[in-house]
Amino acid sequence: MDSYLVRVDCISRAVKLLSSAGVKVTHIFPFISACGVSASEYAVKALGALPCVKSLHKNCRAAATASGGVKGQTKRSGKTLRINVPIIADDVKIDGERKEKITVAIIDTGVNEHIDLSLFPNKIIAFRDFIAGKETPYDDNGHGTAVAGVLCGSNLACGGYGRMDNYVKIAALKALDAAGEGNAFDLLTAMQWIYDNRNLYNIKAVNMSFGTPVGKNNPLEIGADALVKNGITVVVSAGNGGAEEGVLSPGTSPFVLTVGGADGAEPAYFSPFGSGKPDVLAQAVNVRTLGGASGYTHVGGTSMAAPKIAALAADILSKYPSYTPDRIKSLIISLAARGAEK
Repeated sequence: MDSYLVRVDCISRAVKLLSSAGVKVTHIFPFISACGVSASEYAVKALGALPCVKSLHKNCRAAATASGGVKGQTKRSGKTLRINVPIIADDVKIDGERKEKITVAIIDTGVNEHIDLSLFPNKIIAFRDFIAGKETPYDDNGHGTAVAGVLCGSNLACGGYGRMDNYVKIAALKALDAAGEGNAFDLLTAMQWIYDNRNLYNIKAVNMSFGTPVGKNNPLEIGADALVKNGITVVVSAGNGGAEEGVLSPGTSPFVLTVGGADGAEPAYFSPFGSGKPDVLAQAVNVRTLGGASGYTHVGGTSMAAPKIAALAADILSKYPSYTPDRIKSLIISLAARGAEK
């Protein structure tokens, strides 16, 4: 049995037709008008003929993107290709008066209740576990906690790594397992949660530091695009495969804000590019952030570059909450370009 995302014209009608065709409906995603199904190869071939079915997309796997640029590994043999993408500085800010407290959703491996996230004040406004169904925040990999630290670590116990911003809260959504991997259906379930709760928690942005090499128009790209079209700025890491692998999806989407990696004033060797992506670069080598439940560490890869940009997006949105994702994206790209001209 294989699993597929089936986009339909009417979910309730589709569920009845799919069931009668011998297809097991395992997930429902109203925000993209789609169902997740498990079906035999024979049944899948018949799906396209159903009047309710608009398109079929095979389920795919994704993984966290923190494997490049670790401490002590800042270059490799071979030539680093130059890419004409501006680098945004860590200290870039935009003028304006704070008007709203913003929530950024982080779809990742979870989050530990580190002192820099849970005290003075507690920044973890919501936690959902789509892997094991646990209710208390945890992170059995560490990747999600590192991402959260870069995004909004308070510097309470140790300075020098995050944005100290009490106007930013996080909704930590665990959709990647202990190995930092997950399937599209779990990730889409997290995106559906964001869509359903965006007004309750004032979720204005989402950080996705994961990706898949599967081509365009896959389930993850479809979900990310839907969030953008519903007013949520989606920031995605580009991947760590360099020119050989190319930008991972959903970072390939033209609607999301895709972040590559920088090493000082140069593109990092592992930062990929292609088809007009990434949109900007941010520091991605030896990034200091939260490690485990109470410590600190250095991590690299575009996974750590993306939350720097998500933090900047949240800063802008706290001052200009009516800005659309497209305007946020354009503004951040222009800020990076202006910095490159200095």
